[in-house]
Amino acid sequence: MTGKNLGFGALKDIKPDTLDEPPIPDHKIDEIGDRAGFVSREPTQKIVRRKEAEPSANLNIRPPISTYNRFVAWAMDNRLSYPEALKELMDRAKI
Repeated sequence: MTGKNLGFGALKDIKPDTLDEPPIPDHKIDEIGDRAGFVSREPTQKIVRRKEAEPSANLNIRPPISTYNRFVAWAMDNRLSYPEALKELMDRAKI
């Protein structure tokens, strides 16, 4: 630097306060924050309905609407997801 005194010389003297009392437990802090309307930034856990048995890949097709509607209606009638419905149809076709 150029030797100018910018007034930061006293920063080296700053020391953290020592606590004579035990720290407040996290659950108490959370309760106080909830009452004050604060929202937690901790990530929420995603609930997974089922685990996939094997890796998956994307399959994007653009069938005619009549074919699409038949496929979706069949999958819904049989309570199958689209991947499950595709697998079932391919199993029935012995592919």
